[in-house]
Amino acid sequence: MVRREKKFYSKEFKERALTAYQNSNESVSMIAHRYGISRDTFSSWVYRKKTAFDSRKSDTFASLNSTSMKKKEMSQEEMSVRINELEHQLALEKMRAESLSKMIDIAERELKIDIRKKTGAKQSLR
Repeated sequence: MVRREKKFYSKEFKERALTAYQNSNESVSMIAHRYGISRDTFSSWVYRKKTAFDSRKSDTFASLNSTSMKKKEMSQEEMSVRINELEHQLALEKMRAESLSKMIDIAERELKIDIRKKTGAKQSLR
């Protein structure tokens, strides 16, 4: 087995390659070949960049939620309006669930197949 010498790339080079990847419709392999990088190396850069972005995004989302989820004092009138909105949403969801159930009944009758899961049915082993 031949060991390759570990190559070090500058931060600017990595950013240039990652920017080229983000701004084009080319695959990881194509960009890696264009910049003379192994596909695995470039894939790891893309993965690290994506996970770093996702963690920053989730941190931002968490901070937004913590501030917006704090209890807000509501007046009696605001609470009444909010309750009415929630009751309306609940009624719509109940109608939606009933409509979907009717659609399944019709499909089962017309197609002569069982769509709903039977109670007590055993799960297949994976």
